[in-house]
Amino acid sequence: MKKILILGSEGFLGSVLVPHLLKDKDISIIGVDKCFFGKNNKKHNNFKLYKKDYKKLSNKFFGNFDFIIDLVNISNDPASELNKKFTNFTNYSNKVKLYNKIKNSKNLSRYIYMSSCSVYGNNKNLITEKSTPKPISLYSKLCLKYEKYLKNKKKIPFSIMRLGTLYGWSSRMRYDIAINKIIRDMIFLKKIEILGGTQLRFFCHNIFACEVIYRIICDNKKKYLNKIFNVGNFNTNIVQLTKKILNLTKMKNVNVFHEKNTIDKRSYEVSTKSSKKIVPNKNLVHLTNKSILDTFKKVKKDKSPFSNRKITLSVYKEFLKKNRI
Repeated sequence: MKKILILGSEGFLGSVLVPHLLKDKDISIIGVDKCFFGKNNKKHNNFKLYKKDYKKLSNKFFGNFDFIIDLVNISNDPASELNKKFTNFTNYSNKVKLYNKIKNSKNLSRYIYMSSCSVYGNNKNLITEKSTPKPISLYSKLCLKYEKYLKNKKKIPFSIMRLGTLYGWSSRMRYDIAINKIIRDMIFLKKIEILGGTQLRFFCHNIFACEVIYRIICDNKKKYLNKIFNVGNFNTNIVQLTKKILNLTKMKNVNVFHEKNTIDKRSYEVSTKSSKKIVPNKNLVHLTNKSILDTFKKVKKDKSPFSNRKITLSVYKEFLKKNRI
């Protein structure tokens, strides 16, 4: 039985990852989350949730696991700028403390850290893991800083996943990420607002990200040990993305408003070579089309698509105010 600890199990990716991993009966999961977004995973015999701050857990607690999956981040560029001191604590300083708790664990086969392709900033060349990062936002700068810390210390076995911009349905839904927001607005508002639109982005379906994590967990040959991977299923710009979504869903009478100016300077195209190696049997074009349609069908059934709880920036503003940070 593989014993897995997921930090941030109730977030957008965590609440998809838990049921995905539990399809394997040889996996048991402990989730740790302060549950600021609520409890989003269903009860399961092989899943137990600790509603706690992971920083308060003992070194002995962390020594019980074969795999630790770290999903805890203020993972939204605008949200990361709200309180830079708090972002530094959450996305870097607290992770260094976590590292020191787990560095002597004898059972740990892999620590899996979720970084971001945002570390590439603005880059005109096709990106691979060998490309030079050019982070722009505080979020991406801290992702890169912690990556370097992990690589330089060399005391724990790790895998670093640089995720593309996530999308897809989740029980902890987010509408502040591009594809999800476009789909919501065209369904319920009959309009789509594009800011800029020529910036290239690398997108990653949340279930595809979960499958990559699962393959790393099953990596008996240690092919992915102490390495960095760019993870996603397709590249496009927002203008072409909007056209693609409208064509796939066959939505009619949707007004598209295009504001060419934008403060977002990030633009990068990322090779899917690593993703294809880790999940070799996936047709990424078919996956992309199917995943967009699946997201569309589930968003249509959402009874509260404009809840502030589904906008990360709004939630963090509330959190900072409530906790006087």
